[in-house]
Amino acid sequence: MVLWQSDLRVSWRSQWFSLMLHGIVAAVILLLPWPLSYMPVWLILLSIVVFDCVRSQRRIHSHQGEIKLTMDYQLRWQGIEWELTGAPWILQSGMLLRLRHPDTHRSQHLWIAADSMDASEWRDLRRILMQQPQSGRHS
Repeated sequence: MVLWQSDLRVSWRSQWFSLMLHGIVAAVILLLPWPLSYMPVWLILLSIVVFDCVRSQRRIHSHQGEIKLTMDYQLRWQGIEWELTGAPWILQSGMLLRLRHPDTHRSQHLWIAADSMDASEWRDLRRILMQQPQSGRHS
């Protein structure tokens, strides 16, 4: 039985934060007084920042779709059942969940942004996870 569910959308706040952070790093690289002989290093650093920005945006876009929390605190996300391990790290803007695949024991962190769902769904998820019994958490 499903305790909570939502259809996650792209988080605009996460996108802007990522773009701002990468933009600041790129601006610092561009504004530092580089000697002419360091031009290849400068170009490589700038390329790394640009490619990481693209990777970050792709990662943000991949966190879309249906997500469900079951009565036994299993999280179904992108067609895979995950166990919640430990207490989630909850902020006003989102929460970080530590997940573990029950069969392979592969771990993953999932950031769920508050603006990726309706306000009522966000409130319900926060309430449910804050009231989660200690015995239901895996270490």
